[in-house]
Amino acid sequence: MRHTIIALLTSLLALSACTGGGSSTSPTSATPDDDADVVAWMDKVCGAVGGTVKAMSDEPNIDMNDPSKLKTGLSDWLGTKVAAVDKSIADLKALENGPHPKSKELVTAAEEGMGQIKTLLADTKSKLDSSTDATQVVTAFTEMITKAPSLETTGADVQKKFDETGLAPAAQKAANCKELQASTSPTPTS
Repeated sequence: MRHTIIALLTSLLALSACTGGGSSTSPTSATPDDDADVVAWMDKVCGAVGGTVKAMSDEPNIDMNDPSKLKTGLSDWLGTKVAAVDKSIADLKALENGPHPKSKELVTAAEEGMGQIKTLLADTKSKLDSSTDATQVVTAFTEMITKAPSLETTGADVQKKFDETGLAPAAQKAANCKELQASTSPTPTS
């Protein structure tokens, strides 16, 4: 169960901002003079998201044999994830006025995706914190797992923004975006 939610949320986070996907050409892409600035800015955008991806990569410290430790472990874990998403959102907010004409459009889409992830995590934490027994704890965590796939649409919407804004080529050149893609991609089969 733990691996499922961690893998799903990590993949969604990466999809939500910087997988470097999309087409390599677009009528709205930056001019060559602006390319270095756009790549540097995109690197910061991916870096902002990368903090949350890294935070999501660990597993909750839970003890299935002790209901109070189960609740505390999951609640603490979710609390650190919510804090990481908050930091990413704040970092993204600071990048809204990037060097590309569509910078704010892409960053806003990423912020909205992160906001949806934060809501899922925070709602689950709230349910855990108000739970009175282990069954309620497991139910709250299970609900989070069943709701997480609905975030795939958010990731797809942000991915679409790369194509629409012409920022996919910059993401493909930015080191933090490449790192994000490598950390979330399955092992190549070729």
